[in-house]
Amino acid sequence: MNIHERLKYLREQLNLTTRAFGAAINMSGGAITNMEKGTRNVTDRTIRDICREYRVNPDWLIHGNEPVFEDVTSGLELDDDVKQLAKQYSMLSDTDRELVRKLIQSLAEKAERN
Repeated sequence: MNIHERLKYLREQLNLTTRAFGAAINMSGGAITNMEKGTRNVTDRTIRDICREYRVNPDWLIHGNEPVFEDVTSGLELDDDVKQLAKQYSMLSDTDRELVRKLIQSLAEKAERN
């Protein structure tokens, strides 16, 4: 799999349209489509933006070396369930993360009242 195919694979794994994927890194859906097709090069800056925004392992995106996503829990003493939740959370959009934060806050306030 080349970088263009990995880009498309990543976008599909995140369940995003080319437009939504590109919007998060200030690119058009058409630009993403062209990169996925290989008719447009994936620049170093685009790679940095993708890796930052989607927490992707740059070594995977560039060379195909696993894992796909950075381990957001490395260095933390967490049980496996919490690590899995953190990894899933890291894959969410900013909007979805905010919803999760509000839900957790609401549940914590409810638990404090009881």
